Amino acid sequence: MKHHDQPGQLILELVDALGIDYAFERSFKFSGNALLGNRFLLAIKKTRIGEEKRHGKIIGICERMGMPREFLEAFEENLPEADTVDFGFEENKRDGVYKVYLDFLSKWKKGAAGTPGECDPFVMFFGYKWDTRDPGKRALAKYVWYPSLSFERITEEFSKIFQGRKHLEPLQIAKDLMAAVSKKTTHDHVYYLEVTEENTPRRSFDINIYKAGLQLKQVYPLLARTCEHYSIPAETFHGVYNPVRTKAFGHLSGGISREGEDFLTVYYGLQEIVKNQ
Repeated sequence: MKHHDQPGQLILELVDALGIDYAFERSFKFSGNALLGNRFLLAIKKTRIGEEKRHGKIIGICERMGMPREFLEAFEENLPEADTVDFGFEENKRDGVYKVYLDFLSKWKKGAAGTPGECDPFVMFFGYKWDTRDPGKRALAKYVWYPSLSFERITEEFSKIFQGRKHLEPLQIAKDLMAAVSKKTTHDHVYYLEVTEENTPRRSFDINIYKAGLQLKQVYPLLARTCEHYSIPAETFHGVYNPVRTKAFGHLSGGISREGEDFLTVYYGLQEIVKNQ
């Protein structure tokens, strides 16, 4: 895999140096009349790192990435309860953003053992995000998972985020995607999270639909409508879409940015990178 941005390349080198298998996922984001295609996440399971040096190596990567000191303290405090750590990069119109996530799925499984029916909302991830050039520009995000929601409830929830006439089209695109997903799988195979950021008005959602088994090309009409809404030239979109059109559609993320503008993000093609064969 080739990456030409220096900040993104740094993450790859730091994770590669661990010598362990990791998950790799790309995405593209429609926002503010722009298509942002240089975005990715690397996910590592802590148990793949030797226990004695496990936390030290992970924190060392965060330090090399320039994680703000305030974040490092909170990250180190929460790290023991997480089972997976994600390292991400997003190149946007002005600069780049580093992201590190802590995943608490194991903690939820322990707490939900034997719980019938729908479970209470659960904080599944903490996301630490900062500007690659100016770490003072940062945000702490909280991802709350709502287990076992019906398709109707999922639609109701993200409809609360896309309120107002100017957000009608992304709302309808998300609704139409959920209608397509409901024909491919059951609601208990779809995972809905809502995202808020500390001290910012940003609010969004994330819907994991990997288990629907959809390829990007199967929802091309929805992607074309998204391009139209965000005034993305067809040539620009196809430059990103054509090479990955047969990849699995993984997540739809969307919502309202810190500036009050709507956005939609498509995650796709999750794969395991095997380092030890």
